[in-house]
Amino acid sequence: MNLIYSHNYAAARAFAAHEELMPGDWQWIRDAGVVRQYPRANVFKVPHWDANPRRQQIDLALQRAAETHRLGMLVDVGEGSGTLGISGA
Repeated sequence: MNLIYSHNYAAARAFAAHEELMPGDWQWIRDAGVVRQYPRANVFKVPHWDANPRRQQIDLALQRAAETHRLGMLVDVGEGSGTLGISGA
């Protein structure tokens, strides 16, 4: 599964379409529950991800998932620099 960390669903959908991800291959991280629901998923942080209204809870869930080895790759697409650490960690 691919999780898309963006500020809204429209931005997540646009990224998924650009990457040619099919429905069922991706989910928008709308809250921390999505992170817990898809262990070992790859996370793509798209531009303006930090404007997500539930950022604090999502970042905590991502940090916990990484600490328990239940997180795939974490890629900051906006930076274009590959896999990065958890924001604020």
